[in-house]
Amino acid sequence: MARKPSIDKARLLEAAEQIIVARGAAALSFDAIAKAAGVSKGGVQNTFGTKEGLLAALYEYLDSGYQARFDSARAEGASSVDAYVDAVTTAASAVNQRIAAFSLAITQEPESRACLRAWYAEVFNQLSAATPEGRQEILRLCALEGALMLRFMDLLPLQDSDWAQVFADLRQ
Repeated sequence: MARKPSIDKARLLEAAEQIIVARGAAALSFDAIAKAAGVSKGGVQNTFGTKEGLLAALYEYLDSGYQARFDSARAEGASSVDAYVDAVTTAASAVNQRIAAFSLAITQEPESRACLRAWYAEVFNQLSAATPEGRQEILRLCALEGALMLRFMDLLPLQDSDWAQVFADLRQ
């Protein structure tokens, strides 16, 4: 009796990333990943459970150190915005570039956009525009997300040293 081939989660995530890069987020499905990776659709489904599980695994795959950096900053008393700014701005440029491209791609698909919306709501659930401090935190979050997009999609041609200063200022 032949052994069933084992499912390599990293290979599935590589296939998912390639599908998004080549054909866009709308083409991402368990079936497409299975075909690209040469495994069964059921194997892909069993690995990730849901599309939300797949997207969470993709983000973790793209930056495996993010959660540890975020959690460390929170444990030291940082607000979720401060922890997010720190975790994102201390990641390698290549990591942020891949995540920015991936994030933009998946926002084109309603189901994936809903997953991102839920993530932001969970991570930043205490943000409120009712106070000047709350509005300041929202502004910092928006500034970081905008700076990441402009920098890592090469939309604003600044020198690396200038970008480093922008991200340093956001950490302050």
